[in-house]
Amino acid sequence: MTHSLHREGSRESLEKDYVLFTFPARGFNYKGSAAKVRRLAELGYQSGPANMLESKERHNMYNITPQEIIDNITVDGTRIYFVFGSLEQVKEVLTKFKEADEGISIVVSGLTDRIREVVKEIGITPHTINLSLGIHGRTDRLPSADIREFTTMCGHGVVSPHRVRDIIRRVKTGKVNEWDGSLILAEPCVCGFYNPRRSAELLREKAPLYTVDRW
Repeated sequence: MTHSLHREGSRESLEKDYVLFTFPARGFNYKGSAAKVRRLAELGYQSGPANMLESKERHNMYNITPQEIIDNITVDGTRIYFVFGSLEQVKEVLTKFKEADEGISIVVSGLTDRIREVVKEIGITPHTINLSLGIHGRTDRLPSADIREFTTMCGHGVVSPHRVRDIIRRVKTGKVNEWDGSLILAEPCVCGFYNPRRSAELLREKAPLYTVDRW
């Protein structure tokens, strides 16, 4: 799974943005995985994720309640996705998952050096490490780097740059606050990777700088 690798932004901002998800695999741990993933979902939610989503109904925690998301995990192969705002939360969750020992693969995405520190500390050896090689091709057709800080938080690319610009404009003019604007941006994200807490900080930082020429 590589669609969580392409988040852009400053290191300071990315320090507050980590994706974690479960991945039952056919032929290995798929059969009977629903109850195990549901248990991992319960444990993960206890650590206060910025977002979560299960892979069957694909509602994130700002469309339905977290408990409804957990209750939806009834079919083998269902995955649960989380976004956390700190490395401490990731460490806490991975420690709980290790102790639970459900035998389900776990994928963590974020600043690689920081994640390696954490897994070493709690005694986990990564099986595989994937790295983003950046963006190639007609990069002149992309939205600006400031806008991509928002859009790359959705692994499926369904957070529109036009919508981001509109929300920045609305925050700038006082028509919506940073948090409500972030929830609007998070709503269409079908992978659950969008981090509205980080997004609210970005809006707070960027809205005062908004000008038509720049954006």
